[in-house]
Amino acid sequence: MRLGLLARIILIVAMALLAIQLLALLFYFGLSDGRSLLGEASPALPRQVVSLVRLVERAPPALRPDLFTALSENGRNVSLVAAPPADAAGSTSLHRVELSIRAALEASGESGRRVLARFDPRDKAHPGETFRVYVQLATGDYLVLDVKDRVTVRLLGIPIGFFAGVFGVLVAVAALAAVAREMKPLTRLAREVDRIGGQLDPVAIPEKGAPELRALIRAVNAMQERIATLVRNRTLTLGAISHDLRTYLTRLRLRVEMMPESRHRAGAVADVEAMQALVEDTLDFAQSSFSSAEPAVADLGAVLTRFRAGHAAPEPIRLDLPGEPARVAVGEKTLERLCANLVGNALRYGHCAFLSVRAEGPRVILQVEDDGPGIPPDERAHVFEPFYRIDASRNRDSGGAGLGLTIVRRIVDLHGGTIELGDSAHGGLRVTVALPAA
Repeated sequence: MRLGLLARIILIVAMALLAIQLLALLFYFGLSDGRSLLGEASPALPRQVVSLVRLVERAPPALRPDLFTALSENGRNVSLVAAPPADAAGSTSLHRVELSIRAALEASGESGRRVLARFDPRDKAHPGETFRVYVQLATGDYLVLDVKDRVTVRLLGIPIGFFAGVFGVLVAVAALAAVAREMKPLTRLAREVDRIGGQLDPVAIPEKGAPELRALIRAVNAMQERIATLVRNRTLTLGAISHDLRTYLTRLRLRVEMMPESRHRAGAVADVEAMQALVEDTLDFAQSSFSSAEPAVADLGAVLTRFRAGHAAPEPIRLDLPGEPARVAVGEKTLERLCANLVGNALRYGHCAFLSVRAEGPRVILQVEDDGPGIPPDERAHVFEPFYRIDASRNRDSGGAGLGLTIVRRIVDLHGGTIELGDSAHGGLRVTVALPAA
């Protein structure tokens, strides 16, 4: 799976932070000072522990108390115990202190001694500033050395490394927030480009972000204008030709009507009517391509009722309307054209058209069904293309010009609706149109 741009930037920042931490650890533990320095005032602690072990082991038992008293000063206390406390082995150890003392003992020939270094839990006032060192003697007893020293630098009783980690996390979060902010124009561009594909009118995308991103947005805006100009010129040419053809067809129709009655005259009239219907559909398509969605409200139920009453054959049109008005954000003229195309298709391929209207939240659903042959599922994605006609409808007498559903799709998209094709319960095609409610 390929990572997105934001995920890649996050990964880069995370790897950078990890590299910084590893570099800090390398310097801290790799240098000799980092290995030997135990605290602010204890660079010689391992050598002192070795000397104490030798003194205690060689001194007579009777002199040990006086020896401990003499050595206990300046925050350091020396004593002797039989064994470390039971909880000392399970508590957090100071590994660097233990390693340095053990290394000093081995260097002086005192290998095999057990060494424990723990923070003193009794120091509640200054936690982390006192630790205890347990060193096993040859007799099996343990020499205890209490050292008051800052092994780790602390602020408000908390190791300074914790604050450094918190600061690093805050820096990382701030960096990611800045990266996300820089990503917003690119995300907006992707969203706008996706929206451009569903309409013909150019969408002005604001030029924001980095210089490279501004140049990309500027190129996309220019591309939109070129595509829109190309589509306008094509549709304008198509509309102009269709308009001129309608004039000549009207003249031709008048001349044919003046011819004497014959089989050839009837065929010529039929051909002229078919060409005239094709020209009318083409003009409607050109007009829908140039039209824009203007604020308007119409009652879908009332438009369907008027359309049925004015239709030449109202009986095959069956209406199922709600009791309340179904207002949609579409103009009446545009809505009449949409209904005429859908009902015309239903009656052209079937015997009856079944129309139903219902409200679903912010949408009004118009369903048009017929009892015709329907449309195969693999053809449904193509019937919205201009002048596309499926194989079963190649005959102009029944197939039409192939622009009816194209005009419907254009109207629906222009007003923010959706259209779907499916199988009707009556055996034919079901067209479901969802329009925004007003």
